[in-house]
Amino acid sequence: MNASELARRASALPDEFTARLPEDTLAGLRLMADGGEYGELAIELTATLVKTGAMVNAAELREMRALLEATGMPTHLLERLAVGD
Repeated sequence: MNASELARRASALPDEFTARLPEDTLAGLRLMADGGEYGELAIELTATLVKTGAMVNAAELREMRALLEATGMPTHLLERLAVGD
């Protein structure tokens, strides 16, 4: 994944989870995206989804894994996500 694709995909993530995350978390994620902190965005998103018990689908799980791996962030929290259809 090149830098441009990483930026595009990471920046799109907060909007995909608008209904499942607290507004203050969304604001922080958007600031991370604006600042190019894509790894931090991906790990914070994952941690918040685990903490809140929000459901993710298989495609979202794959996208988060790809972004975590592309940014060199740990992926162990993905195992704790609630995954559904």
